[in-house]
Amino acid sequence: MKKTTKQLRDSKQEALDSMQNLINNAESEDRNLSMDEQNAFNEAEKTATDMTERVERLERSLQLTKTAVTPVSFTTQTIQDDKDVKAFRFTDAAIAAYNGSMEGQVREFHQEAQNENKGRLFRGVGIPSFALEQRTALPAAANEVRPTDVGSFIDQLQANLVLGGTANFYSGLSADRKFPIVDSVSTSWVNESGSTGPAAASGALTNITLSPKKMISVVSMSAEMMVQNASAEANLQRNMTASIAATWENALLADADVTDAPASLWAAGYDSGIATMTLADLYTLEQQLLEGNFNPANSRFTYLFNPKAIAALKTAMGNEGGQNFQVFDNNRTLNQIPYKVTSALGFGASETNLAALVTGANMHLATFGGLDVISDRYTDAAKGLSRLVIVNLVDAKMSRNTGAAGGSFVKISN
Repeated sequence: MKKTTKQLRDSKQEALDSMQNLINNAESEDRNLSMDEQNAFNEAEKTATDMTERVERLERSLQLTKTAVTPVSFTTQTIQDDKDVKAFRFTDAAIAAYNGSMEGQVREFHQEAQNENKGRLFRGVGIPSFALEQRTALPAAANEVRPTDVGSFIDQLQANLVLGGTANFYSGLSADRKFPIVDSVSTSWVNESGSTGPAAASGALTNITLSPKKMISVVSMSAEMMVQNASAEANLQRNMTASIAATWENALLADADVTDAPASLWAAGYDSGIATMTLADLYTLEQQLLEGNFNPANSRFTYLFNPKAIAALKTAMGNEGGQNFQVFDNNRTLNQIPYKVTSALGFGASETNLAALVTGANMHLATFGGLDVISDRYTDAAKGLSRLVIVNLVDAKMSRNTGAAGGSFVKISN
C-alpha cells in the first residue's frame, strides 16, 4: 500500500526513537551495546535512512508534478530549508520542554541535534548548531512586542563577548578540536659548494586541544509568556547570550582558574612588570608583544582594560598634555590598535589598574554542538513559573605560550 510522506516520516521517527532508546539503556547501565542491541540499532538505522530517501524522493516527485515549468534544483531545496530554519523559535523549544511533548519542527530539530552529537545525551529538547547560526524573521501580530527580527544566537553571543570580535570563533563543533604547533624550525644561508649548512632543528610538535566545558543557564518564565508573546524570543535570546558571555568571559579573564571552567587566559598571561599606567607604558607593552615576532598586520592586536585602568590612563595622558588624546580614535582604537573595556579583566583580583595586550589570531573560542533545553516545572510552580535550564558546551585556549616574554598575552597588573 502506498504511504504518504507523513506515514514515512512517522516510520523514520519510530526508528530514530528505537535507536535512541537502545543508546539510553546502555548508557544508563554504563556499558556498550550487546550484540542483539547492536543488530537492532543497525536495522533501525537502515530503516531511518531508507525512510529519509523515500520522503525526499516522494517530495521531489510531488514538486515536479505540481510545478512542471520550474524543475526543483538543489538551490530551491536550500532556500526552503533556510525558510524552515528562520521560522524556528527558542520559545517553541521551551514550550516543548515544558509540555514534555515534541512535534513538528521542534521534533525534527531535536533529531538533528542528536545526529550532530551522537555521543551526547540530551535530557531535554535539543537545538542543533545550524539553528543557532541563523537569523530569524518572526511574523508580528498586533499584540506582540516589536521589533520581531531576531539575530542569530551565535552572532549575539559573539557581540556580547569582549573577546568575540578579536579571537577566532568556532561554532557547532562535535568533538575535541586539536591545533598542531611546530617549534624549533632552523633556517640559515649556505654557500654554493655546500660546505656550510644549517644545524638540524628538533622540530618539536605540540598541540592545544579545545574540549567541551559544560555551562548551565537558568531562567524563570511563565507559561503564558512563552505562549502569548512570540516576540519574547528576541528578549530570551538577548538575555541568554548576555549571561552566557559574561560567565564565560569572567572565567577566561579571571585572576585565577575558575573551577570546572576553561583555564583563565589572564592568569596564564605574561606579567610585563609595568607598575604604572601611562602612554609610555603601553609602548613598552607593545614592544614586549612584538618581541615574540608577531606580525601586526595579521595578528589582530587588541588592548584590554578594566574600567579603573582606562580612567587612570586618560587621567595621566590629560596631565601630560591634551594633545595626547589624539591617540584615541572615537573610543575605538588606541595607538591605532583596537581597545576594549571590561570588568571581567582580572575578575576576583585585588589590584586596581589592569590591562593587557593580546594577539587575537592566537586566541581560540569554541562552542560545541547545539543547546539542550530542559524545563523544570516544579521548583517555582507555586509562583506560576517554569524554570528553563539551558545546557551549553564551550572552551577557549591560546595557541602560543602566554606565560613568558614574547608570548601572545602580556599584561599590566598593579
